Amino acid sequence: ANVIFTVVKGKVQVFLNETEEHVLVPGQVLEFNGDNYIQATLVEDSEFVVNLIHKPE
Repeated sequence: ANVIFTVVKGKVQVFLNETEEHVLVPGQVLEFNGDNYIQATLVEDSEFVVNLIHKPE
């Protein structure tokens, strides 16, 4: 699946595969392949939405 990670409140630090860092604030969207390892840390009181999009094989 593909993953769409959208921050709606606060600030979130996201690491993909423990090396690629993204710091997201409201309105920012991170899209990536669901085969990646994801680690998210809430830097502030935050809300986010994660959508999983099925990708045909």
